[in-house]
Amino acid sequence: MKSTIRKYAPPIFHCINDFGQGSLAALIPFFIANFNLNYYQSAAIIFCNTIVASIAQPVLGYVADRWRVPWVIPVGFAVTLVSISAIALATSYEMILALALMSGVGAALFHPEAALLVNRTQSHEIGNAMGRFAVGGSAGFALGPLIAGGVYVFGAQFLWVFTAIAALGVLLYLYAFTGNTTETGDIHECESPIKGANTGINDWVSFTKLFFVIASRSILFSVLSIFIPILYITVINGEASASSLALTMYFAMGAVLTYMGGALSDKLGFLKTVRLGNLIFLPSVLVFIFVPNIWGFFGAMIPMAFGVFSQYGPITVLGQKYLAKNAGFASGITLGLGITLGGLVAPYIGHLADIYDVQTALMTLIPVGAIGLLMSFWLKEPK
Repeated sequence: MKSTIRKYAPPIFHCINDFGQGSLAALIPFFIANFNLNYYQSAAIIFCNTIVASIAQPVLGYVADRWRVPWVIPVGFAVTLVSISAIALATSYEMILALALMSGVGAALFHPEAALLVNRTQSHEIGNAMGRFAVGGSAGFALGPLIAGGVYVFGAQFLWVFTAIAALGVLLYLYAFTGNTTETGDIHECESPIKGANTGINDWVSFTKLFFVIASRSILFSVLSIFIPILYITVINGEASASSLALTMYFAMGAVLTYMGGALSDKLGFLKTVRLGNLIFLPSVLVFIFVPNIWGFFGAMIPMAFGVFSQYGPITVLGQKYLAKNAGFASGITLGLGITLGGLVAPYIGHLADIYDVQTALMTLIPVGAIGLLMSFWLKEPK
């Protein structure tokens, strides 16, 4: 029983953690309406959420290469979700920023160690296991906005449901990974330097090139996560209460397409899948931005989502292969920083939207996607 739970626990934890990450973007229209924020201020909320994670995750990934600290997994997703719940108590814009920052701290704690948990407990099927782990995160981003959308019906107090979800996740973790086991041992037995962890060869040149691909995808992911609800309201003239559903649809597609991208990379290769994603993204995002009707909006969302999400798994595997000696550090970049880095750029996109309009601001995604495509052609498949 425990072996089965352990098999699926990492993607479940990833899903739970990313409930919080996905919900924050869906709350942007709520913040705009209740705190009279402009687009720049709204995007700055995402900035605060990601700035700590962007700095801390590579460091925490390096620590995870040296020491086993598995208890940071439940602590991480608990901090993420409780911080989102506490927004119900916020009385000022500054309090929202502080809580968004705390949520980012939780995500920074969670991702590197959680990615290594996949390696430690499921090394015999690491490809499929990492695919499931990535899908778990995408599912969390999909369900987070759906749950957060309850604030438009029940008010801010509804956000306390995230704390209840965190509590269930902690209980699952304690059941699955504490106590005596017979298969992989208690992962809490060793919170000391990991013997034999630093094997393999690091290809820093290739990883540096890959970083530009990671940054490109992260910006596409973060900016679209923020502006899909806003575009739905301002261009499609949709209801604010339904904007979170549009974001949920986007992330739901992402969960499926993340899995498809992993399966496709087994047939085409990791780099070819990344290149294909960018090639499909570039024309579809133009249709998405400039077709001002509901059919164009959701029709173009499908190939656009493929372009963003299909790269997730292949990029993660490429990072770990390029830095075989420091897989934890690579995971901190690809799984953690790869999600949060784009939030650092989001306020500037929001500033452009304040000066011009949302559609003009989103045109910046074209050169960003082009850079990711060009850099992917400069890379070679890892050995």
